[in-house]
Amino acid sequence: MKLIHAVAFTGLCLVTGANAFAQTTQSGLTRAEVRAQLIQAEKDGIVPVDKHDYPPSPETIARNKALYALRHEHGSNNAVASAPQDATDSSAMTN
Repeated sequence: MKLIHAVAFTGLCLVTGANAFAQTTQSGLTRAEVRAQLIQAEKDGIVPVDKHDYPPSPETIARNKALYALRHEHGSNNAVASAPQDATDSSAMTN
């Protein structure tokens, strides 16, 4: 009788232990959704925030919005990607 109880207890422990490592729930957001939320927060001026200014003050939010507008005033290109190239640079690369 003790053997049956021991086997039943061991089986129960194995099933319970296996469920502890099973990943049954998924995160509610995808990477694309999180990225979109971060971009929106950046547009709203609340990211980045200084460690000592939390929650961000209205001045910080206004400053961050202005910085975001300056960085993104040329559409989706950033300042580095939209820099004009010299004609001499492009000819040097073809040689």
